[in-house]
Amino acid sequence: MAKYNYQNMRFLIVDNIKPSQEILKQFVIGLTTKQVDSTHYAQDVASICQQRSYDVIFLGYDLGDNQKNGQQILEELRVNGYITRHCIVILITAEVSQAMVLAALEHKPDHYLCKPYTLSELEKRLNSCIHKKMAMTHIYQALDDNNPELVIRHCKHALSTDTPYKIECLGIIARQYFELGRFDEAKRIYLAYKDTVNCQWAIIGLGKVALLEQNLSQAETLFKLLIKNHPLYLSSYDWLAITYEEQFHYLLAEEILEQALLLSPRSLTRLKKYAHLCIHNEHFAKATIAYERNYKLAQNSIHHCADNTIKYVQALIKHAPSLPLVEAKKINNKAFSFLKQMARDFKDSDIKIQSHLLGACLFEITKERQLANDEIRRGETILAIEHINIETNKLHEISNTLDKLNRKDLVDKILSTKEALYRPKTLDSADLPLYSIKDRAQSDIEHALSLYSEEKYHEATLRLQDAYKMFPKHVGIKLNLIQVLLVAFDHYNQPLGDLYQAKALLLELNQLNLNKDDMERLKKMQKKYQRIAGI
Repeated sequence: MAKYNYQNMRFLIVDNIKPSQEILKQFVIGLTTKQVDSTHYAQDVASICQQRSYDVIFLGYDLGDNQKNGQQILEELRVNGYITRHCIVILITAEVSQAMVLAALEHKPDHYLCKPYTLSELEKRLNSCIHKKMAMTHIYQALDDNNPELVIRHCKHALSTDTPYKIECLGIIARQYFELGRFDEAKRIYLAYKDTVNCQWAIIGLGKVALLEQNLSQAETLFKLLIKNHPLYLSSYDWLAITYEEQFHYLLAEEILEQALLLSPRSLTRLKKYAHLCIHNEHFAKATIAYERNYKLAQNSIHHCADNTIKYVQALIKHAPSLPLVEAKKINNKAFSFLKQMARDFKDSDIKIQSHLLGACLFEITKERQLANDEIRRGETILAIEHINIETNKLHEISNTLDKLNRKDLVDKILSTKEALYRPKTLDSADLPLYSIKDRAQSDIEHALSLYSEEKYHEATLRLQDAYKMFPKHVGIKLNLIQVLLVAFDHYNQPLGDLYQAKALLLELNQLNLNKDDMERLKKMQKKYQRIAGI
């Protein structure tokens, strides 16, 4: 491959080992007339890339204890748009474990290089990357501009000139077709290349089309085949889990994500999904472990947020009662340290309140009731002072925690007062005070149930559908609507659309934190749906 002219390119070197940084800097100085920037401090990289555009970044993976690693930096740069697709990122690492390589590849560096390496190897990788960037420059620009029609045109032109990047161009075209809703055109490409080397994306695409068409058994077969033939192609596990969820096979969805996490344990998105499924399946020990791993992995990444701590403690609250008292106290101490760190990192009032109230829940489990009461008093004091500045959805989350402590009355009064105080003069249901919402919603439910008991299923469905439009967040309305839809379809051969609506509502409810009674009812209706749909 020919050498390229790097004279006008701008380089950034990120490496925390001084000799390595100097070797890279001398190498780059021989390539470009531009100033070469470098840093050993991971926290600086995002701000540096916001201030200046770079053509090439040599990015070290291990940048020191308690620092972001190269994978986390690359994710931050891509997600926030601090670098474009034109920027070449070569990840340099001394760690060559499967877990590291798979995690890094999920964030798509242009290349990675394992230490020890020679400068000739580095130059070879760099030349390979620049060759591709130059050949794909118009396509990448159109992708950055979010112009799918132009992306397709540029890809077709590249294919007509016998580009060496044919497979990537085909994959890009198919993805644009899919995202534009032109599924038949995408499917033709998927079918034509599904048996071609390095075209696993084509099988994924066929599986996604099958999901869209509700051909769940075909989607399941495709994703399973891909896992069998290419066990390290991790997105196939994610899509198979989605397929299982569509069939309400939540245990199978949990198991398949567990397999993927054994291969690549550093994927935060997959880990959070897995933990959520563990909670749904009442595998609280697994959920606690998963949320703790998520908490630790997220610390230095763009995923660092208070919710990581809250989800971990909520899982522990469900798990700890099954532990011996000594073990529960031991694991609670870890949770308290997480809660204190959360309160230091995030200054919002609702976070401070949740820190105290969740701490109270932990003390209740270990029967330290005086300490629990102290934490409740601290949390309620802040709530009484700060409630006016807290968003309504956050107040509802606080209410759920207080419910566990049998202290829900205070926040319910606050919600009623707040929503009444800020109610606009229009009669939009979303702006009604809480007591009015409850009264009107309960009236609609009772009327619909009366129609249901008289076997007037069509009328009951219409009543509940109208109520659902007015109160889209009301769990009781959703549950009753699902029940009516399923019974009507099962016994009276109602339109297939009713079954689809029931499924959509079931999936929607599964993403919520329901109380015990509502969760039990939801699970019964999921089983009923599976029986009716023949899953």
